Amino acid sequence: MTSVKVELRRVGPCAFEATNRQGHRIVLDGSPSLRERILERVADPSVLPGAEQSAGTTQPPTPHEGAGLRPMELFLCSLAGCSAMDVVMIVTRQRQDLRELRITATGQRADATPAVYERIDLRFEAHGGSVDAKKLERAVELAVTKYCSVAMMLKPDVAIGFETAVTPD
Repeated sequence: MTSVKVELRRVGPCAFEATNRQGHRIVLDGSPSLRERILERVADPSVLPGAEQSAGTTQPPTPHEGAGLRPMELFLCSLAGCSAMDVVMIVTRQRQDLRELRITATGQRADATPAVYERIDLRFEAHGGSVDAKKLERAVELAVTKYCSVAMMLKPDVAIGFETAVTPD
């Protein structure tokens, strides 16, 4: 069994910096309304990292405030990134001339708490080179339905749709 570890450190009222074992970092942040709700409920907001500006001031945000992805956006990035790596591997094995791949992930969340994803749609666009559209579509299908670990974790509760497009040079 492989162990994966990340560490999160609070850098703002609802902002965290995540670091993996190799030292790579990413900032996660909550919505402005969540930040305000937190600051309203804390007895002394000045003790929080990045909270020196209270809600409603005109001071600029702290370096991390509003600078990060929200956790559910990061989840979409994880799904898109995982499946994209599989697509690149498959298309490369097929000896296709894939020069650029863009993935757009769109999630539909439940109107409830917790607001989980009910459906996620992925659009894979191959740009440049000469990529066979049918081979790309098959690679995406295999990635999303068989190889992507993140997609497999969502089964069977979240519907995942996908489409492909090829734009030659």
